[in-house]
Amino acid sequence: MVLLLSLFSSATPLRRTFFGFDTFIEVELPRKYISLFPEIDRLVRQYDALWNRFSSESLITRINTSHLWIPLDSETFHLLKEAVTLSEKTRGMFCPLIGGLMDLWGFSTTPRVPDPRDLARELQVIRESTIMFDEERKAVARVGEAKLDLGGIAKGYFVDLLVRFLRERGVTRFLINAGGTVFGAGKTWEVGILHPRKRELLGRVKVRNLCVSTSADSFRFFEKDGNRYHHILNPKNGYPGKTFISVTVIAPRGSLADALSTAIMAGDEVFLSSVLGEFPGIAVLAVKEDGSLVLSPSMRGLFQR
Repeated sequence: MVLLLSLFSSATPLRRTFFGFDTFIEVELPRKYISLFPEIDRLVRQYDALWNRFSSESLITRINTSHLWIPLDSETFHLLKEAVTLSEKTRGMFCPLIGGLMDLWGFSTTPRVPDPRDLARELQVIRESTIMFDEERKAVARVGEAKLDLGGIAKGYFVDLLVRFLRERGVTRFLINAGGTVFGAGKTWEVGILHPRKRELLGRVKVRNLCVSTSADSFRFFEKDGNRYHHILNPKNGYPGKTFISVTVIAPRGSLADALSTAIMAGDEVFLSSVLGEFPGIAVLAVKEDGSLVLSPSMRGLFQR
Protein backbone atom coordinates (compact mmCIF):
# COMPACT_ATOMS: atom_id res chain seq x y z
CA MET A 1 0.00 0.00 0.00
CA VAL A 2 2.96 2.34 -0.28
CA LEU A 3 4.96 3.55 -3.26
CA LEU A 4 8.51 4.77 -2.85
CA LEU A 5 8.89 8.03 -4.71
CA SER A 6 12.37 9.16 -3.75
CA LEU A 7 15.41 6.99 -4.41
CA PHE A 8 19.17 7.31 -4.19
CA SER A 9 21.18 8.58 -7.13
CA SER A 10 20.99 5.91 -9.80
CA ALA A 11 24.79 5.69 -9.81
CA THR A 12 25.14 4.55 -6.21
CA PRO A 13 22.40 2.30 -4.85
CA LEU A 14 21.75 -1.39 -5.22
CA ARG A 15 18.40 -2.96 -4.49
CA ARG A 16 17.65 -6.60 -3.72
CA THR A 17 14.31 -8.29 -3.13
CA PHE A 18 13.79 -11.16 -0.69
CA PHE A 19 10.69 -13.18 0.17
CA GLY A 20 9.65 -13.77 3.75
CA PHE A 21 6.76 -13.21 6.16
CA ASP A 22 4.38 -13.86 3.25
CA THR A 23 5.56 -10.75 1.39
CA PHE A 24 8.39 -9.25 -0.64
CA ILE A 25 11.10 -7.41 1.28
CA GLU A 26 13.10 -4.82 -0.66
CA VAL A 27 16.36 -3.47 0.70
CA GLU A 28 18.32 -0.67 -0.98
CA LEU A 29 21.91 0.07 0.04
CA PRO A 30 24.85 2.08 -1.28
CA ARG A 31 26.90 -0.01 -3.69
CA LYS A 32 29.85 -0.41 -1.31
CA TYR A 33 27.67 -2.50 1.04
CA ILE A 34 26.82 -5.16 -1.54
CA SER A 35 28.43 -7.82 0.66
CA LEU A 36 25.62 -7.39 3.22
CA PHE A 37 22.88 -8.75 0.94
CA PRO A 38 23.70 -12.45 1.58
CA GLU A 39 23.54 -11.78 5.33
CA ILE A 40 20.19 -10.05 4.92
CA ASP A 41 18.91 -13.03 2.95
CA ARG A 42 20.01 -15.30 5.79
CA LEU A 43 18.19 -13.15 8.36
CA VAL A 44 14.98 -13.15 6.31
CA ARG A 45 15.00 -16.93 6.01
CA GLN A 46 16.03 -17.45 9.65
CA TYR A 47 13.29 -15.36 11.26
CA ASP A 48 10.60 -16.26 8.78
CA ALA A 49 11.22 -19.90 9.73
CA LEU A 50 11.10 -19.09 13.45
CA TRP A 51 7.92 -16.97 13.39
CA ASN A 52 5.76 -18.72 10.76
CA ARG A 53 2.88 -20.32 12.63
CA PHE A 54 2.03 -22.49 9.61
CA SER A 55 5.41 -24.22 9.74
CA SER A 56 5.60 -27.32 11.91
CA GLU A 57 9.22 -26.42 12.74
CA SER A 58 8.65 -22.84 13.93
CA LEU A 59 8.88 -21.57 17.49
CA ILE A 60 5.36 -20.19 17.20
CA THR A 61 4.05 -23.66 16.37
CA ARG A 62 5.92 -25.09 19.37
CA ILE A 63 4.26 -22.53 21.61
CA ASN A 64 0.83 -23.07 20.04
CA THR A 65 0.97 -26.84 20.55
CA SER A 66 2.23 -26.90 24.13
CA HIS A 67 1.64 -25.46 27.58
CA LEU A 68 5.21 -26.13 28.68
CA TRP A 69 7.90 -23.46 28.98
CA ILE A 70 9.54 -22.97 25.59
CA PRO A 71 13.06 -21.45 25.54
CA LEU A 72 13.51 -18.80 22.86
CA ASP A 73 16.24 -16.85 21.14
CA SER A 74 16.48 -13.26 22.35
CA GLU A 75 14.80 -11.72 19.27
CA THR A 76 11.74 -13.96 19.46
CA PHE A 77 11.48 -13.39 23.22
CA HIS A 78 11.60 -9.61 22.77
CA LEU A 79 9.14 -9.78 19.87
CA LEU A 80 6.60 -11.62 22.02
CA LYS A 81 7.14 -9.24 24.93
CA GLU A 82 6.53 -6.25 22.68
CA ALA A 83 3.44 -7.89 21.19
CA VAL A 84 1.96 -8.49 24.65
CA THR A 85 2.89 -4.99 25.83
CA LEU A 86 1.20 -3.40 22.82
CA SER A 87 -1.83 -5.61 23.38
CA GLU A 88 -2.08 -4.26 26.91
CA LYS A 89 -1.59 -0.64 25.82
CA THR A 90 -4.29 -0.97 23.15
CA ARG A 91 -6.65 -2.73 25.59
CA GLY A 92 -6.58 -5.86 23.49
CA MET A 93 -7.35 -4.31 20.12
CA PHE A 94 -3.95 -5.43 18.96
CA CYS A 95 -4.12 -9.11 19.80
CA PRO A 96 -1.23 -11.55 19.22
CA LEU A 97 -3.45 -14.47 20.33
CA ILE A 98 -5.74 -14.17 17.32
CA GLY A 99 -4.64 -17.30 15.42
CA GLY A 100 -7.79 -19.32 16.13
CA LEU A 101 -9.98 -16.43 15.07
CA MET A 102 -8.06 -16.08 11.80
CA ASP A 103 -8.51 -19.80 11.19
CA LEU A 104 -12.29 -19.53 11.64
CA TRP A 105 -12.38 -16.99 8.82
CA GLY A 106 -10.17 -19.21 6.65
CA PHE A 107 -8.04 -16.40 5.25
CA SER A 108 -5.09 -18.77 4.83
CA THR A 109 -7.18 -21.50 3.18
CA THR A 110 -10.76 -20.95 1.98
CA PRO A 111 -12.26 -17.63 3.16
CA ARG A 112 -15.72 -17.86 4.72
CA VAL A 113 -18.02 -16.13 7.19
CA PRO A 114 -17.92 -18.17 10.40
CA ASP A 115 -20.89 -19.28 12.45
CA PRO A 116 -21.52 -16.61 15.14
CA ARG A 117 -21.51 -19.33 17.81
CA ASP A 118 -18.02 -20.39 16.78
CA LEU A 119 -16.87 -16.78 16.93
CA ALA A 120 -18.32 -16.35 20.40
CA ARG A 121 -16.54 -19.48 21.65
CA GLU A 122 -13.20 -18.37 20.19
CA LEU A 123 -13.52 -14.87 21.66
CA GLN A 124 -14.05 -16.46 25.07
CA VAL A 125 -10.94 -18.61 24.54
CA ILE A 126 -8.94 -15.47 23.71
CA ARG A 127 -10.19 -13.70 26.86
CA GLU A 128 -9.11 -16.68 28.99
CA SER A 129 -5.63 -17.01 27.47
CA THR A 130 -2.32 -15.25 27.95
CA ILE A 131 1.43 -15.63 27.50
CA MET A 132 3.73 -15.92 30.52
CA PHE A 133 7.39 -14.85 30.43
CA ASP A 134 10.45 -16.13 32.27
CA GLU A 135 13.00 -13.31 31.96
CA GLU A 136 15.90 -15.29 33.39
CA ARG A 137 15.55 -18.26 31.07
CA LYS A 138 14.17 -16.27 28.07
CA ALA A 139 11.27 -18.69 27.90
CA VAL A 140 7.51 -18.38 27.43
CA ALA A 141 4.49 -20.52 28.22
CA ARG A 142 1.00 -20.32 26.77
CA VAL A 143 -1.87 -20.28 29.24
CA GLY A 144 -5.21 -21.23 27.71
CA GLU A 145 -6.03 -22.48 24.22
CA ALA A 146 -5.75 -19.32 22.08
CA LYS A 147 -3.11 -19.46 19.38
CA LEU A 148 -0.37 -16.98 18.60
CA ASP A 149 -0.42 -15.21 15.24
CA LEU A 150 2.19 -12.48 14.84
CA GLY A 151 1.05 -11.33 11.40
CA GLY A 152 0.21 -7.88 12.75
CA ILE A 153 3.68 -7.14 14.12
CA ALA A 154 6.31 -9.57 12.78
CA LYS A 155 7.08 -7.57 9.62
CA GLY A 156 7.51 -4.38 11.58
CA TYR A 157 9.70 -6.03 14.18
CA PHE A 158 11.83 -7.55 11.45
CA VAL A 159 12.26 -4.11 9.87
CA ASP A 160 13.56 -2.89 13.25
CA LEU A 161 15.90 -5.87 13.36
CA LEU A 162 17.27 -5.01 9.91
CA VAL A 163 17.68 -1.34 10.87
CA ARG A 164 19.81 -2.39 13.86
CA PHE A 165 21.76 -4.84 11.70
CA LEU A 166 22.59 -2.19 9.09
CA ARG A 167 23.49 0.52 11.59
CA GLU A 168 25.79 -1.84 13.48
CA ARG A 169 27.67 -2.34 10.21
CA GLY A 170 28.06 1.37 9.60
CA VAL A 171 25.33 1.87 7.02
CA THR A 172 23.75 5.28 7.53
CA ARG A 173 21.68 5.62 4.37
CA PHE A 174 19.31 2.83 3.37
CA LEU A 175 15.75 1.89 2.53
CA ILE A 176 13.70 -1.11 3.70
CA ASN A 177 10.23 -1.94 2.36
CA ALA A 178 8.69 -5.06 3.90
CA GLY A 179 5.33 -5.43 2.19
CA GLY A 180 4.23 -1.86 2.90
CA THR A 181 6.13 -1.35 6.13
CA VAL A 182 8.83 1.13 5.10
CA PHE A 183 11.84 2.56 6.90
CA GLY A 184 14.16 5.05 5.21
CA ALA A 185 17.32 6.33 6.89
CA GLY A 186 19.94 8.96 6.16
CA LYS A 187 17.84 11.41 4.12
CA THR A 188 14.30 12.67 3.77
CA TRP A 189 12.26 10.11 1.88
CA GLU A 190 9.02 10.76 0.04
CA VAL A 191 6.65 7.81 0.39
CA GLY A 192 3.48 7.57 -1.67
CA ILE A 193 0.35 6.14 -0.07
CA LEU A 194 -1.79 4.19 -2.53
CA HIS A 195 -5.54 4.74 -2.61
CA PRO A 196 -7.26 1.60 -1.26
CA ARG A 197 -9.98 1.72 -3.94
CA LYS A 198 -8.36 3.39 -6.96
CA ARG A 199 -5.25 2.75 -9.01
CA GLU A 200 -3.71 6.05 -7.98
CA LEU A 201 -1.94 7.79 -5.15
CA LEU A 202 -3.95 8.97 -2.19
CA GLY A 203 -1.07 11.28 -1.29
CA ARG A 204 2.46 11.22 0.02
CA VAL A 205 4.40 11.71 3.23
CA LYS A 206 7.95 12.91 3.83
CA VAL A 207 9.86 11.07 6.54
CA ARG A 208 13.40 10.64 7.82
CA ASN A 209 14.48 7.85 10.18
CA LEU A 210 10.85 6.90 10.73
CA CYS A 211 8.71 3.91 9.79
CA VAL A 212 5.58 4.12 7.63
CA SER A 213 3.13 1.22 7.86
CA THR A 214 -0.18 0.87 6.02
CA SER A 215 -2.94 -1.64 6.69
CA ALA A 216 -5.88 -1.82 4.28
CA ASP A 217 -8.80 -3.98 3.23
CA SER A 218 -7.61 -4.25 -0.39
CA PHE A 219 -5.04 -7.06 -0.10
CA ARG A 220 -6.73 -10.05 1.55
CA PHE A 221 -10.51 -9.94 1.37
CA PHE A 222 -13.55 -11.67 -0.06
CA GLU A 223 -17.11 -10.58 -0.82
CA LYS A 224 -20.30 -12.38 0.12
CA ASP A 225 -23.92 -11.20 -0.21
CA GLY A 226 -22.71 -7.73 -1.13
CA ASN A 227 -20.47 -7.39 1.91
CA ARG A 228 -16.69 -7.04 1.86
CA TYR A 229 -14.77 -9.00 4.52
CA HIS A 230 -11.07 -8.35 5.03
CA HIS A 231 -8.46 -10.12 7.15
CA ILE A 232 -7.90 -7.45 9.83
CA LEU A 233 -10.19 -8.67 12.59
CA ASN A 234 -11.55 -6.86 15.63
CA PRO A 235 -10.61 -9.14 18.56
CA LYS A 236 -13.52 -7.80 20.59
CA ASN A 237 -16.34 -8.88 18.27
CA GLY A 238 -14.56 -11.29 15.90
CA TYR A 239 -15.44 -9.43 12.69
CA PRO A 240 -13.33 -7.33 10.29
CA GLY A 241 -13.10 -3.65 11.15
CA LYS A 242 -15.81 -1.58 9.42
CA THR A 243 -14.92 2.06 10.04
CA PHE A 244 -11.73 2.37 7.98
CA ILE A 245 -10.62 0.94 4.64
CA SER A 246 -6.98 2.02 5.04
CA VAL A 247 -4.82 3.17 7.94
CA THR A 248 -1.28 4.53 7.72
CA VAL A 249 0.81 5.01 10.85
CA ILE A 250 4.18 6.77 11.09
CA ALA A 251 6.22 5.87 14.15
CA PRO A 252 9.86 5.66 15.28
CA ARG A 253 9.80 1.85 15.22
CA GLY A 254 8.47 -0.64 12.70
CA SER A 255 6.89 -2.88 15.31
CA LEU A 256 4.91 0.04 16.72
CA ALA A 257 3.80 1.32 13.30
CA ASP A 258 2.83 -2.18 12.14
CA ALA A 259 0.86 -3.12 15.27
CA LEU A 260 -0.97 0.20 15.55
CA SER A 261 -1.97 0.35 11.88
CA THR A 262 -3.43 -3.15 12.37
CA ALA A 263 -5.24 -2.25 15.60
CA ILE A 264 -6.69 1.03 14.28
CA MET A 265 -7.83 -0.69 11.08
CA ALA A 266 -9.74 -3.17 13.27
CA GLY A 267 -11.25 -0.40 15.40
CA ASP A 268 -13.14 2.85 14.99
CA GLU A 269 -12.70 6.60 15.47
CA VAL A 270 -13.17 6.40 19.23
CA PHE A 271 -10.39 3.84 19.44
CA LEU A 272 -8.22 5.97 17.15
CA SER A 273 -8.57 8.86 19.59
CA SER A 274 -7.51 6.63 22.48
CA VAL A 275 -4.45 5.44 20.52
CA LEU A 276 -3.37 9.03 19.88
CA GLY A 277 -3.63 9.70 23.62
CA GLU A 278 -1.64 6.60 24.53
CA PHE A 279 1.01 7.04 21.81
CA PRO A 280 1.56 10.80 21.35
CA GLY A 281 4.64 10.29 19.17
CA ILE A 282 2.82 8.70 16.22
CA ALA A 283 1.09 10.17 13.15
CA VAL A 284 -2.04 8.58 11.67
CA LEU A 285 -3.88 8.85 8.35
CA ALA A 286 -7.13 6.86 8.19
CA VAL A 287 -9.43 6.53 5.16
CA LYS A 288 -13.14 5.95 5.76
CA GLU A 289 -15.49 4.02 3.49
CA ASP A 290 -16.79 7.20 1.86
CA GLY A 291 -13.22 8.25 1.00
CA SER A 292 -12.98 10.97 3.63
CA LEU A 293 -9.70 11.26 5.53
CA VAL A 294 -9.00 11.37 9.25
CA LEU A 295 -5.59 12.91 10.00
CA SER A 296 -3.96 13.22 13.39
CA PRO A 297 -2.44 16.63 14.19
CA SER A 298 1.12 15.42 13.58
CA MET A 299 0.14 13.79 10.27
CA ARG A 300 -1.12 17.11 8.90
CA GLY A 301 2.45 18.38 8.75
CA LEU A 302 3.67 15.26 6.90
CA PHE A 303 0.90 14.39 4.43
CA GLN A 304 0.48 16.04 1.03
CA ARG A 305 -2.24 15.32 -1.54
